[in-house]
Amino acid sequence: MNLEEIKQKLSTPQKKNYVRDAAVLLPLVSIKDELHILFQVRALTLHAQPGETCFPGGRIDRDDQDAQAAALREFHEEFGIKQEKVTILSSLNKIESPRRGLIHPFVAYIDSLDEIKPNTAEVEDWFTVPVAVLLSTPPEIGYVDVIIKPGKDFPIDRIANAVAYQDKRYSTPESFYVYKEHIIWGLTARILQEFLEHIKS
Repeated sequence: MNLEEIKQKLSTPQKKNYVRDAAVLLPLVSIKDELHILFQVRALTLHAQPGETCFPGGRIDRDDQDAQAAALREFHEEFGIKQEKVTILSSLNKIESPRRGLIHPFVAYIDSLDEIKPNTAEVEDWFTVPVAVLLSTPPEIGYVDVIIKPGKDFPIDRIANAVAYQDKRYSTPESFYVYKEHIIWGLTARILQEFLEHIKS
């Protein structure tokens, strides 16, 4: 392979391969002339994260045209609101998740909540939080300890300064937004935080 061939390959857009990726919607809705964000509480019968607060969304399927289409499909499946009632405003930065690959977040505006019919197999409950409240209330911060422990097939003996990668511990901050009885944290809080930082500036 020569330099020209490499340049050609680098200039050719790669076909998107979502594999384990997921897409979520950060839904805005106007309630009594005030903008709110819609959240869902995951069904208690789900194996993954039952009862936790999240944005509507899920895995990108092979039949989805792209990540945005997946987010809209998942929103319709979970809340019953037709896609023509939803306007995509923008995408946000993708977030890497060890379990789900890349999370593709999109900000959207919903015409109304009148047509909500939650899918009880996936949605235990739902609620909205005024954007103004989230902007004026900083999140609580907690710390998670992360331990670096090389796996069995990790060639630790062949790496310079191997001691730096053996059983090391560091702390990483997590944001917790508290609204009434609800706690918003994890990837949902990270997506929310990015959105709030965008509209603050």
